[in-house]
Amino acid sequence: MKISISYFLLLFFVFFAFAKAQSQQTCNCKDELVFIDSHITEMTSFKKQMKGDLKEAYEQTLNELSKELTTSMPIAECYRTLNILLSQVKDKHAHIKHIKPSILASTLLTDKDINQYRKSKSFANHPKYDESLTSLEKELKKVPYRSVEGVYQKEGVFTIGVVKNGNLYSGVVLASQSPLWIPGQIAYTIIPIGEVMYDVMTSDIPGGTLRFIRALYLHNGTLWHLKKENTSPYAAVSKESGNWYFKQISPNTQYLYMGSFSNSEENVAAFTSFYNSHKSKITAQNIIIDLRNNGGGNSKYSDPFYKILKKSKANVYVITNFWSASNSEQFTLKLKSLKNTTHLGMRTYGAIAYGSNYGKLLESPSGLFAIYPTDMNFHKYIDYEYVGIQPDIVLDYNEDWIKQTLDYIKKQDAEY
Repeated sequence: MKISISYFLLLFFVFFAFAKAQSQQTCNCKDELVFIDSHITEMTSFKKQMKGDLKEAYEQTLNELSKELTTSMPIAECYRTLNILLSQVKDKHAHIKHIKPSILASTLLTDKDINQYRKSKSFANHPKYDESLTSLEKELKKVPYRSVEGVYQKEGVFTIGVVKNGNLYSGVVLASQSPLWIPGQIAYTIIPIGEVMYDVMTSDIPGGTLRFIRALYLHNGTLWHLKKENTSPYAAVSKESGNWYFKQISPNTQYLYMGSFSNSEENVAAFTSFYNSHKSKITAQNIIIDLRNNGGGNSKYSDPFYKILKKSKANVYVITNFWSASNSEQFTLKLKSLKNTTHLGMRTYGAIAYGSNYGKLLESPSGLFAIYPTDMNFHKYIDYEYVGIQPDIVLDYNEDWIKQTLDYIKKQDAEY
């Protein structure tokens, strides 16, 4: 994805505000950019995408960014620069982490530590909203529910007011349940990059770990972990029964929830037990495959079910939400290639065309940052990267998604 110079300037001012809170810590950003560039250009996604004009645009952006750098640069400005460069490549798996912040939230455990932190320069210098918070909240409660502006909750942490700020949006703390944030501080900068899609810049605490998340989708009053009041619960799914669950809904309909394809020891053990117990039971005429909140993993844990479903010739109904990602997206496309599959729910995450075999983090020269590069090649799915897979049937947020799916199955059965 080509990043325009106007977008570059936009992000420069975004990160300048965050840099104020971290101005006491600097790095040689010239060396950091050289390091990040050397690993970006080795990624499969770069080699597949950056050819001809796109490669020239990448090199132009690299040169423009290089001119802005110094050998003693505030870390937030440097982090901004590194992310702009990485954003030239359409690869949602690849990311840059801030691994050595000046202070960690996990170390602030006692009242004494917290009080000392609240007197620090990092806390005092963090950007603030200068106008009335009462008036801001009152005005934000009037905006349409579908607007990115509005009042959001991060459960157990704070209430955030998202307000337009030039071409950007600022996420202002309106009320806080955490002593590590106070009302008035700006906790988020939200950057429009497409229709209801946003990049988000934040830090876990003022002056703490920086985070830059690309291509988030505003849906159902939700942006990442921020939720508006009265957000419907139906797009999500409870994992109280674990990542693997089977239910015989009726003689003709079975339900399988697959919550993860990860290589974690716990999940592999759960998969093995579930697969051995249920592989011979998947025999119904209608089979619902629920992939909501499945962040992906290894095809070793999805392919066996694809083979069963392909052989069964059953009517397959696959459900996804925005947090269905990576291998669960690839699994969705494999299922959709079957003659009798219907895809319901909402669009997926859009991290499907690449991946990493080993999940390695490569530390930068300063030790402040690390890049998570990709090396796996699923470039045939590039059309879904960032934008996700659109369902055949969009489900209503205001009614239970399993009920809607069963109603759809009933309607289909009645037609045949």
